[in-house]
Amino acid sequence: METDLTPDAAIDRFLSRLKPVETLVVALSGGSDSTALLHLLRQRLADSGKPRLVAVTVDHGLRPGSKTETAAVAAACAALGIAHRAAKWTGRKPRSGLQEAARLARYDLLRRAALDVGADIVVTGHTRDDQIETAMMRSARGDGRGLSGMADAVLYRRDCWVLRPLLAVRREALRRVLTDAGISWIDDPSNVDERFERVRLRRSGTAAGADSELLSMIDRTAQARREDAAALSRFIDAHAQIHAGGIAELPQVPAEISEYLQQAIGLFAALMGGRSHRPGSKLQTQIARFSADVGPPRINLGRSVLDRRADRIFIYRERRGQRALVLPPGGSAVWDERYWFSNEDPARGYIVAPVAGKDGPTHLGSETGPAGADIPPGVRSGALRAEPVLHVQTPDKKRGEKLETLPNAVTVARHLALFDLFLPEFDRILADKCAGLFGRPAYCAPPFNE
Repeated sequence: METDLTPDAAIDRFLSRLKPVETLVVALSGGSDSTALLHLLRQRLADSGKPRLVAVTVDHGLRPGSKTETAAVAAACAALGIAHRAAKWTGRKPRSGLQEAARLARYDLLRRAALDVGADIVVTGHTRDDQIETAMMRSARGDGRGLSGMADAVLYRRDCWVLRPLLAVRREALRRVLTDAGISWIDDPSNVDERFERVRLRRSGTAAGADSELLSMIDRTAQARREDAAALSRFIDAHAQIHAGGIAELPQVPAEISEYLQQAIGLFAALMGGRSHRPGSKLQTQIARFSADVGPPRINLGRSVLDRRADRIFIYRERRGQRALVLPPGGSAVWDERYWFSNEDPARGYIVAPVAGKDGPTHLGSETGPAGADIPPGVRSGALRAEPVLHVQTPDKKRGEKLETLPNAVTVARHLALFDLFLPEFDRILADKCAGLFGRPAYCAPPFNE
């Protein structure tokens, strides 16, 4: 993939790849990047009028002027004849982790707006500059993704594709397009707020000095991840088993494929622990020692237990950090980032809680079947203690009777936090393999021509 495209070339390439769709939702903040994206798409689609463009502006409500800015963006869209929707982030804002919470709220609101207009695609104005900054921040944090940047196609919450057509375009080039067309944009004050990691990196000048070779490395990393995902998927197909939805089993393997075993251990540690990322580089060292039969036969890693028994390795959820979840009438929610519960009863609420004492878990009706008879008792009991129990909610909102089986009104499905929130296109083959192991449907394909 080219790493420095003109804005026109990037949009032409994007539209040539895109399958026929009725509607594109454009995430429009009013900043230069998203404004240029909307302008370029409108130019290219003016003759055909298809797909229809719908601009959505998310107002996080974190600054006094955000409402006025949203109104200005809406007026600009009206003048151009482009449909516009404003989406407001309401409710209490967290005191810590505000930036990440705001990011998730933005994607949730964009997804909801897209689904409301019958679309399953949101396009964003992320640029070459954003790509470099993202890769450098991830590399500095050592989160296990090295120089991987943002994917140009990401599936969000299983049903909405987020597409980034401008990842090879410089922000400076987009601003020239707007200046030449006499189009203004809004400068967000948060872009100069040094409380944020991205702003500090931008101010340091390090990212600005990055050259095309770094972008080529990022692109090669994405291709390597695609190839690694395919290879790991084949290893899992041949060697991995899931018991009762809560125990992963892997065999000890010959040294020549031990690297895949280590990757599989990290993968299942994340899946069993309800993590949205695989273990970082420091934890990978622990995994390497464990898989080589060095050190204790049982360790805790990322909310999961790695349990080595003879020539087998078992991975299951660690029994800590689990909280009760209220499942209100007609509501749905994820428990422990591992199970999606839905309650269709219009009058009765339930409480999903960790196993207490010697209680067994509520029967979840797992499509993966019960734990095999040859599972070691210690593994079986350890895994069961981390499974959920369903209680009837009493009139005073407390935990009542424990249910031995699921009521007809309640359904449950395995939630794969590693893939179900953000799934980069290059990981989809691996995600599909894991979904099958847990009795989940495959993920939908990206909206691109082959």
